[in-house]
Amino acid sequence: MTRTKWMIAAAGAAAALAAAGVFVLGDGAGPADGIVTAIHPDGRVEWADARFVKAEENGRIAERVPGTAHKAVLAGDVQIFTGVGSWCASAAAGLAIGSDGAGANPCTRAEFLATTPDSLYAVKITAKGDVVTRIAEYYHP
Repeated sequence: MTRTKWMIAAAGAAAALAAAGVFVLGDGAGPADGIVTAIHPDGRVEWADARFVKAEENGRIAERVPGTAHKAVLAGDVQIFTGVGSWCASAAAGLAIGSDGAGANPCTRAEFLATTPDSLYAVKITAKGDVVTRIAEYYHP
């Protein structure tokens, strides 16, 4: 399939999902969208894939995709970001997000390990094998 045909097919699929009110981000080749389900003191993290839906459907905009459980360990030099820093005391004051809607205020590994999954929103998570190298919490008003 040529690149042009692939892009047309991808755009058509995205339009169909948008029309259905379901937005599934991430293509499995790079960062993926997830909802953290467990954070262990030893650095292990568990998450499920996330899909973004209309807020009217669940009041949260993001929901877990059933049957998608992942586990990995945080890299020693993992990069962690939040939008406003509500759970991250070291984050700069104020809103900081990237063009993808993910937070840009850096947090420490220790702060992330001290938080609870229910205090986080959906995240963009990057894992290489069974090691998480980056987590960026999506901003939501």
